[in-house]
Amino acid sequence: MKKYFLLFLTITVFSSCGLFIKGFNEYKSAKNYHKQRNFYKAAIYSSKSLKQNANNKKALYLFEKSYESALELNKTKIKNFEKIESDSKWPKLYYVYDELKNLSEELESIQSITMSYGLNLLPQDYSEELNRLGPLAAEYHYKRGLEYRKKRDKQSQKNAANEFMSAQEFVSSYKNSKQMYEEARAAALITLLIRPFEGKQNLVNYIRDQLMMVQSKKSKEFLKIITRDQMVSILEEQRLQLSGMVNDNQIGEIGELSAANHILSASLVTTHRPPEKIVTKDIVQEKNVVVSKTKYLDDNGEEKTSELKENVYATVNYFKKSAESNLSLTYQITDVNSGQLIYSNTVKTNSKFFHEWATYKGDKRALSSKYKNLCRYKEEFAPSKSELHMLAAQKLPKKLMKKISEHYSN
Repeated sequence: MKKYFLLFLTITVFSSCGLFIKGFNEYKSAKNYHKQRNFYKAAIYSSKSLKQNANNKKALYLFEKSYESALELNKTKIKNFEKIESDSKWPKLYYVYDELKNLSEELESIQSITMSYGLNLLPQDYSEELNRLGPLAAEYHYKRGLEYRKKRDKQSQKNAANEFMSAQEFVSSYKNSKQMYEEARAAALITLLIRPFEGKQNLVNYIRDQLMMVQSKKSKEFLKIITRDQMVSILEEQRLQLSGMVNDNQIGEIGELSAANHILSASLVTTHRPPEKIVTKDIVQEKNVVVSKTKYLDDNGEEKTSELKENVYATVNYFKKSAESNLSLTYQITDVNSGQLIYSNTVKTNSKFFHEWATYKGDKRALSSKYKNLCRYKEEFAPSKSELHMLAAQKLPKKLMKKISEHYSN
């Protein structure tokens, strides 16, 4: 057993040493990418490793292999893409040349390192190819945007907006793609009305209030969230009479008036496990300790120390206290016009309290390290039911918003 332990310890020490070598993590990532035949990323990460540790010959060799493999692979891709007769080849070719440009720039950034080791790799200029392909790729996406734009449904308009945005990625401000994007995005925008949730008022009000605050910037592109309060403001601004129009039975009518497309309703169920204390009593602790030391001279006249050991004892009472709160929010999203259910799901969160401590009688020296540490703590009061509920509720808005975003991400 001792032999195996020493072997394990040696492996662990040498493995952990790698963590303190500059560029080790980057080199490790490069090796993994090379095994996956992702030669582009293998070259990039090898370069990153070399920038931190120019003496790492393994990283240099891996960069050379990955760089050359990436060049060959991309040249093959170019030949295959050029055979495509449709305009869909232009973005594909652009991305390949852009990758070659990045590789060349990476090589240039470490050229002094590679040349000192005699590597015959030279950067190349791909700006001419990229300048030629950029407008062609932009035009391809622009035309696709125009085709999608002909259909008035929201999904087609969303596709159109994405195509016009893609055109700008190849050529900034290509034609009137910015204006076309804004028009298509506005036509694709879905307004989601959040109805008051059912459940404990302080909790559901908090969740609803936080929901819009945690909405990601990405999801805001095609999804607008409004509450009933905002709806009332919209209707007041339009000088509409609200009398008898804000009850639950007529929520569809209000949704139409405010241009809401979908309505989200939800109900919250809470459960609570009150504080429970578990006690394990009279745990016997025993340890052989030094109780005294005596100095003496041995036969050679050298001073020695003898130790007198005795068993010492203690008893421990070990305490554990726990409590838990669980929240379950079930929601439905319905279409305003058809009244049909579009999405439904349940989001769950919880909040747990756990505390442990110990007391002892007898000789403290007899205690194990575990109980010696626990004896430093005293009993704590568990959070109240409402406090645990609120702690659990604080996790819900992000989880719910993530689910909603996923529904509308396609």
